[in-house]
Amino acid sequence: MPESAPQRPTPGELVINAEHAPDAVIVLTLEGELDLASASKLEEELLSVEAGRPRRVVVDLSGLTFMDSTGMRTLALAQRRSLAESHELVLRRGPHQVQRVFELTGSQDTFTFEG
Repeated sequence: MPESAPQRPTPGELVINAEHAPDAVIVLTLEGELDLASASKLEEELLSVEAGRPRRVVVDLSGLTFMDSTGMRTLALAQRRSLAESHELVLRRGPHQVQRVFELTGSQDTFTFEG
């Protein structure tokens, strides 16, 4: 039986692919739009992942086409939890329009970025 292709987002949708890497590292790859309509989906996924007590959570924003302040708030809450629960939260940079949200809110220095 052939493997199924990765799920691709429809317009306005957020798709989250979770990969459990070695050494208690979880990579969440986001594709589509992270906004008011989809932020709760990311929040649920983050809470589920954090319950497993990872050492490091990486959120890959490179597949996002849009992020609003609700998406930023979701990431900020995850950052606060990571500090309280002693795991590292790392973001992989998104496209210009996504990174611009971090710049406009002055929060780019609040997060650890890689790549």
